[in-house]
Amino acid sequence: MHTLDAYTGIEGTASLAKETVPANENQAFTHVRATVNQTLATKKYALADASKSDGTVAIQEEANGQSRVIGTMSQGNLCYILADAEKDWIYVESGDVRGFVSKEAVQTGDEVKAQVEAAGEGAYQTATELIAPEDNRALYYSYASVKLGTPGNAIRQAMLDFAAQFIGNPYVWGGTSLTEGADCSGFVQQIYKTFGYNLPRVAEDQSQYGTKIPVEDAQPGDLIFYAKDGYVHHVVMYAGDGKTIEAANEDQGIISGTVYIPEAVWATRILEENYNLEGTDVNEQNATAEQYGDSIGEYTIDYYCSCETCRAKASKVKATGTPVVEGQTIAVDPDEIPYGTKVIIDGHVFTAEDYDTSGKEKHISIYVNEHETAQKLNEKKAEVHLVK
Repeated sequence: MHTLDAYTGIEGTASLAKETVPANENQAFTHVRATVNQTLATKKYALADASKSDGTVAIQEEANGQSRVIGTMSQGNLCYILADAEKDWIYVESGDVRGFVSKEAVQTGDEVKAQVEAAGEGAYQTATELIAPEDNRALYYSYASVKLGTPGNAIRQAMLDFAAQFIGNPYVWGGTSLTEGADCSGFVQQIYKTFGYNLPRVAEDQSQYGTKIPVEDAQPGDLIFYAKDGYVHHVVMYAGDGKTIEAANEDQGIISGTVYIPEAVWATRILEENYNLEGTDVNEQNATAEQYGDSIGEYTIDYYCSCETCRAKASKVKATGTPVVEGQTIAVDPDEIPYGTKVIIDGHVFTAEDYDTSGKEKHISIYVNEHETAQKLNEKKAEVHLVK
């Protein structure tokens, strides 16, 4: 974690561009390439050089001189280089204006750094805003900011706020329009696309995208999938506190709903890739007495890993597409135990996530990380309980 000194910069002595949308409500600050951690970008100073122009330096919306001018700097105005310092068009931030300036229109280097540090940032004016932040596409190119970054949950909140705008719009089977109508997977696909993520088109394929996590671990913005008889048939965006935003059906349209627990089998996390997939020891008894539900009988228990030997042995075992996790994943015929069902085996809670077509009746394979572990844990019989 970075330790930040008290900020004593230019706000008190120099005028800044007027902020029309707070940073935590500005989708541009939470684009996929923007920082989502509380970090401070290294300050790389640059000063506007308007000697080759009409007295102002244009800040462009795109990296070319034909794009829209979203702000201007006068001679000697201060900006910070955020990216592309060696390119012909440099990505900069000045006040609350972000965009591209021609490399020839700014002065950089050690002399500029020494000059700014000697005079203090407060001695310099910054850019004049011409386009409101919410209309400035250049903000979507942000890699970081010289200001405190947006907290990690802000991208989630921005996504939910964006999705909520379309509540009340129609459900259309096969549709992908947020205004004219979308089905469940088309709706979440377009929401995520707005934030830079390209999801597959249908719910079944979307359920294989990202990192699979338990439904109870879902955070706002994560996707929750519903399955019945072993097949994924619906996807919702989790909104927190048991709520959803989803394209429900033709009667209801796009709604704010609640998670339908009986069919909610797993969630996927796309916004973060740091979810812990280490799992737990398969022999660890982690089930509580209160979790034991009905017994579904005695099953033959086998073990497998992802090596060629195990995969050859179970060549027809088909994963759901979600990551297999030791101490969590079991493979089973979904006609016997549907995907997402939690069961207790030898006091340990597992989740049905792989498809076992070994042909053996009442057969479960448990995933482990190491082949040695799979060999060591010989085939055995065990009573299987559903988790309440």
